[in-house]
Amino acid sequence: MNAETESSGRNAQPEADSTRFRAPVTDRVNVEPAIIRGMTVTEAKVISLVTVPVFLLLGGILLLITGFWQFILVLGVAGPLITLWYASAYLQKAKRGRPDGHYTQAIHLWMARRGLVANKFLSHHGQWDLGRSLDLNLAHPYELKVKAAKSQPLPHRKTP
Repeated sequence: MNAETESSGRNAQPEADSTRFRAPVTDRVNVEPAIIRGMTVTEAKVISLVTVPVFLLLGGILLLITGFWQFILVLGVAGPLITLWYASAYLQKAKRGRPDGHYTQAIHLWMARRGLVANKFLSHHGQWDLGRSLDLNLAHPYELKVKAAKSQPLPHRKTP
């Protein structure tokens, strides 16, 4: 019996090794993978699209003041990289304990409250109304409701 378990264990070993080296099925991934401390590629692109022009402008101003063209090079490369590193730390803290895409929805709702974008979420504060009142009548719903007509007095005619 002991020899049987050893032989079945040897047979199971190659199967486990083959599954370990399989490539992941990437078409079933629901969220964008993280690249730097929890930051996704899209977030890194947005941060870099904002910071590169800012640091190039700052390097150009320092070039005009000092005359050293190296400021453009150093600030154009090092500035966005340092900003990405610290922004990833901030986003890591902001994302902690929240579902995927939470802060992007929060930013969208913030912009919608200020009228900068059209709101794509339901954001009604108050009571919802169906537009009809609730009839609390115990009568059968198919019974005809007869309204009592007010009897008007007949006009008096004078007979000659």
